[in-house]
Amino acid sequence: MYLFNDFQNEIKESIDDFILNVIEKQNSNDINKKTFLYEVLEQLGSLGYKGLMVSEEFGGVGLDAVSALLIISRIAYSDPSLAHVLETINFGFCYPIYLLGTQEQKELFLSNTLRENYIGTLAVNEPEKEIKTIAHKDGDYYILNGIKNMITCAGTAQYALVNALVDNNNTFFIVDLKNTDGIVIGKTEETMGLESMAVSEIYLEDAKVHKDNILLGIGKGLEVILKSMELMRICNSAVALGIAQRAFNEAVEYSKVRIINGQPLFEMQSVKYDLAEIKANLEMMETLVYYTGNIYSENVEGKILHSSISKLIVTEKAKEICDKCLQYFGGYGYVKGVKVEKLYRDIRIMTILGGVSEVMKWSISRFI
Repeated sequence: MYLFNDFQNEIKESIDDFILNVIEKQNSNDINKKTFLYEVLEQLGSLGYKGLMVSEEFGGVGLDAVSALLIISRIAYSDPSLAHVLETINFGFCYPIYLLGTQEQKELFLSNTLRENYIGTLAVNEPEKEIKTIAHKDGDYYILNGIKNMITCAGTAQYALVNALVDNNNTFFIVDLKNTDGIVIGKTEETMGLESMAVSEIYLEDAKVHKDNILLGIGKGLEVILKSMELMRICNSAVALGIAQRAFNEAVEYSKVRIINGQPLFEMQSVKYDLAEIKANLEMMETLVYYTGNIYSENVEGKILHSSISKLIVTEKAKEICDKCLQYFGGYGYVKGVKVEKLYRDIRIMTILGGVSEVMKWSISRFI
């Protein structure tokens, strides 16, 4: 079990209170989940939670990594879709600009996103493995052409960090999706899990972006994405942890009321032993997530190694836990509307987001 400090315990108490009185309360009602997600996101934004690790100067709250991960994980316990969207805004858009952007970029894009409650997203993924999006110079502007797919909140985001090749050099641009000609948002995909959020394609068709919107510099795309992935991979772990903890608690509660041969399922020794093993794994996973967050805050070398280890172990274990917990529900766990069924679908993407498990193994192997 990770030992949080007094400040972090206060944050946990505060966010749990918000979850109980806002998220859980509404999730129990018959509402439009996608509309509700953005309503809650706006409330979180008004608290500065779109800039968890961004200083107050730009509208954030300036938390350490462990505190930020704690908030993300607790939200994931209740609403994994909301947690992933919040993660994307924070560490796919805001924090890279905060770390690497110019003062002008911070004042414009961070202040707008955080103070005006906009959404910023990360647009890296493409239909093919290689980057096909290109940008060529035209005076003080760059003209972008290409396709980005499976982009979180593409249809609602004001801004996106978009990478493109400039003379074959990977480069990131801050793109205003709402006010740039040549931006077309494709259809919203129907996903297996995390259904409350929306993922779509972004078509860049002669999109004109000013040179001042280049993040860090021409050819600095790898550095930008690594800085983003260091935290996003830990965040993926935090989301997976929250989902697995919820699945475990749902299974424990159900096992105490499900009667088999005259006794609760929970009283069977084999079930108790299985639940004990899951509990032990959850404690290990929690320690790893927040230990890795602490490594990030302490600026220890090899952060990408530790974040890759955390993502590989925690997301894979969480997937196993959700599968095991659904099994205790029998056929009931296969029914739409049962919480554990949704958690089972939500967890599946976590070994894919931010780099598939096989890529995590490759990343770790480079340090051996």
